[in-house]
Amino acid sequence: MPKILLTNYYGSKPLAFVQKLVPEGFELIPLEQPGQDEVIRRAADADYMLVGGRTRIDAKVLDSAPKLKMIQRSGVGLDSLDLEAIRARGLPLYVNEGINARSVAEHTLMLILGTLRRIGEVNTVTHEGQWLKHEMGIDCHDLFGKQIGLIGLGSIGTHVAEILKAFGVNTVYFKRNRLESDRENQLNVRYVSLQELLEGSDIISLHTALNDETFNLIGRDELASMKDGAVLINTARGGLIDEAAMLDSLKSGQLGGAGLDAFSEEPMLSNHPLMEMNNVLATPHIGSITAETFAGMIGGALENIALFEGGKSEQISARRVV
Repeated sequence: MPKILLTNYYGSKPLAFVQKLVPEGFELIPLEQPGQDEVIRRAADADYMLVGGRTRIDAKVLDSAPKLKMIQRSGVGLDSLDLEAIRARGLPLYVNEGINARSVAEHTLMLILGTLRRIGEVNTVTHEGQWLKHEMGIDCHDLFGKQIGLIGLGSIGTHVAEILKAFGVNTVYFKRNRLESDRENQLNVRYVSLQELLEGSDIISLHTALNDETFNLIGRDELASMKDGAVLINTARGGLIDEAAMLDSLKSGQLGGAGLDAFSEEPMLSNHPLMEMNNVLATPHIGSITAETFAGMIGGALENIALFEGGKSEQISARRVV
């Protein structure tokens, strides 16, 4: 019976969810604790890897899995995968691109609105029995009429732009390859340079991949060039932002707030200085996870593995990266 190794650690409830989706004739190998060492310990019998989370899949992991036939990425990011090591071993790698894009886009909008309306702090004080209607209300802001700057405009950024059309905002974007003018008109977006985006946007949202070129894309200089009181949103990867510089900017008020679903170290520690900031709305990299998207993401990935095992790789819906 072919065995599928989960490289992400799931607690009892999500694991039970995944177990129900395993195709007949396959056995699931779950992790007993998170981390690369545990993946290596459990990899010897794996015919397939269902890769999720932030655990690095590199030569050490692959060398511990001599039976491995194929790797299926449940999400879209590739920064946790050593592509050269995978390619050197001749292992096919499939990625389910775009499957969670709409969910992340909705989460992005939630963080934008939640940060502008200080929803985390408002919720907390209201639960504590404080009725600070005017005291807190006058420190909140409308979305209408603001300039939104999208850095990156792939599947997720495109969905964000589509949603924003209903809010009466001015949406600008920056990406390496500019869209055709017809597509810009459809999305109601305007192309600008990165510097112009930083200087003119009230809200800046990150939707680009993490790589050597984009690491700390938003650093001290970029933060200093933003409008006073601007809001920064990150539902992509934590490494896109210099977190120490962002913390200083939040403390000084240069940055008015941040809505963060991704961090340089995950899971985020409860005593991290960012968690002490009232103007930070934080979620645990949950933007891509809802009941609907998790079922589609995991179910689709497992179906692809079953197709590969059955010699029907031409029917796999995911993109083959390697």
